Formats: sequence, C-alpha cells, structure tokens
Amino acid sequence: MAVTRLVGECEKGTCATLYRVDDTGDLLVQGYDTTDAETAGLDVPAGETVVRIPAEIIERYAREYLAR
Repeated sequence: MAVTRLVGECEKGTCATLYRVDDTGDLLVQGYDTTDAETAGLDVPAGETVVRIPAEIIERYAREYLAR
C-alpha cells in the first residue's frame, strides 16, 4: 500500500501526521496515544482506536488541500 504524506506536526521524524492512501484516497492518521480520561464516554468498537492530534494538522490540511 503506497501512502503520501500530506501534513504533519514536523517536517522530519516521527510526529503526528496525516497521510493519504494513494489507491483509495482514504486518510491515515498518526497521532498520540490517548488516556482513559480523554476517551471516557466514547463508544469505540473493537478494531478501532482513538488517537490525539494537534488541531493545526487538520487546519493545515483544509487550507492546503480542500481550498483548491
């Protein structure tokens, strides 16, 4: 599966990042582990997970990719 890096918290290294799967257009999110307190009250089904990312990543994605 080929992916393209769209936007990230840093330009190099491992940090919160948003990727696009090239053949489907789906998005992959690399983020930070969450705590039980952060996810309390969420109904997260088996096979899914919740990660935390800075809001700036989504804001940059919207500016750079959705405003076209």
